[in-house]
Amino acid sequence: MSAAPDYIEPTVGWRTWLVVPEDEVFRLRSIVYDTLWSPHNELVAHCLHHAMRLPWRKHSEHVSPGRNCGCGIYAAREPEEAASYLDGRSWADGLSVHRVIGTVSLWGRVVECTRGWRGSRAYPKKIYVPPTRAPFWLRAERVEEIALALTDYDVPVELLDAESGDPKEFVAALHR
Repeated sequence: MSAAPDYIEPTVGWRTWLVVPEDEVFRLRSIVYDTLWSPHNELVAHCLHHAMRLPWRKHSEHVSPGRNCGCGIYAAREPEEAASYLDGRSWADGLSVHRVIGTVSLWGRVVECTRGWRGSRAYPKKIYVPPTRAPFWLRAERVEEIALALTDYDVPVELLDAESGDPKEFVAALHR
């Protein structure tokens, strides 16, 4: 017997992904963790804290996202929060060809946080592809090819047409 979901409809939030080459196509990848988002498959959260625990510290096993743990799949409440990751730096940047922003559906167990939510299951809802890449003044190569490849997720994919490459301009374009 499984528990009923917290909400009837998925919670929709914002996030930024890396775009990485995978088997000769482009795929979404988490900026923080080594997690590939596969087309047609929901992403299921697992607590990674127990894998990194110190032997002398107690850490209880729990279903992700735990209320007293930082685990789960993150989504921001506002696009401005997610856009702050468009121009960031990550250990995985060497693997990526671009960064994209979009909306994501969270369901199953969903925990509300200060600036958004953490969920146990997720899948992209809509993907926006900026014309530039981090640092924001660089023109992205093959942006149309990237956008076309991301249609494999069977969600709307849109090229952003922003006056400048600044993440604030992307957010303004999202509001238009």
